[in-house]
Amino acid sequence: MNAPSTPAFHQFLRFAACIAGAIAVSSCGDDPELVKKTQEQQAEITRLRGEVALIDEKLRNLPADKSSELAEAKKVAETQTAEIKALEEEIASLEARKKSIDEEFKAYQRKYSVR
Repeated sequence: MNAPSTPAFHQFLRFAACIAGAIAVSSCGDDPELVKKTQEQQAEITRLRGEVALIDEKLRNLPADKSSELAEAKKVAETQTAEIKALEEEIASLEARKKSIDEEFKAYQRKYSVR
């Protein structure tokens, strides 16, 4: 005699398998080793959840990304460095001009000395 292969029969077999599985799982709950293992696993899960919470808190408290501000500060520094170089060149030019004018003035004083 062959077993029927109707959808209702397959559904009944699935239901019966689920019930048998549930009974098998519930009967394991009485085993002291399994109870101890479950408690240890629950303690480990609790510990790990605490660690994850700490890590999440640290991640939320990280400082904001400052790379754009750093890039802007580098641009300003480059601009100011170029300005400093231009000013130093202008100072050197003015000092050379002052020296030339001082020499001309000394030559003028020698030529037209006041007596």
